[in-house]
Amino acid sequence: MHADTTISRQPLGGAESYFIRSGYRSRNQVEYFLDETDDAITWQPDVYPYAAARAKELGRDVLIDIGCGRAGKLASLASEYPAWTFIGVDFGDNLIWCRDNHSFGQWVEADLESTEGLPIAPSLVSRSLVVCSDVVEHLVNPMPVLSLIRGLLDEGSAEAVLSTPARECRSGYDTPGPPRNPSHVREWASDEFQALLRASGFQIHHAGLTRSDDFSNGLSTQLFLVGAQTGEGERP
Repeated sequence: MHADTTISRQPLGGAESYFIRSGYRSRNQVEYFLDETDDAITWQPDVYPYAAARAKELGRDVLIDIGCGRAGKLASLASEYPAWTFIGVDFGDNLIWCRDNHSFGQWVEADLESTEGLPIAPSLVSRSLVVCSDVVEHLVNPMPVLSLIRGLLDEGSAEAVLSTPARECRSGYDTPGPPRNPSHVREWASDEFQALLRASGFQIHHAGLTRSDDFSNGLSTQLFLVGAQTGEGERP
């Protein structure tokens, strides 16, 4: 059965539902997402190359990965750009694994649902681009991580690349939820997530779809390039 990708007749939700339409049910809690898999599928294969290409265009040589997991994609970029600085931000077993197994990078511990700032030197932030790939859907409260990213932009990071599932491409605009993936709290339709980004102080420079994996090659993941909002015109 194909997802209904036509525009929903229901209006966007408000800030209390993170702009998801009325009737959608999110999970109240999820288990910690341990980033380990033995399959040969690469999820969101084009997000990190896109971020690296944008950083190169802007002359930035620091990549800050918010919710890096085990940082396998950062490791690939570190091989391609050995002179760059890579900073992975996560907590728990994922970050411990990075510190124990990667010979590159700086690893910053932060609970993405409560941390208000990151101990990253201003000299690095001013040379950086931020990536946050398929993280927000795992969080009961996504606002702290969006605030962290906005803070990095305010401190001099050039732009941020974000990705998250596109609900309309996976299960339809008006699916009642919760998501099929048990580690996802909620999934946004593209217009809902754009409203959330604007309300969180971001200016959207690019919005589109990217591959969710390199097996099916289906375009069902949202990809955004955002900067800091500079005026009121971008708010929904």
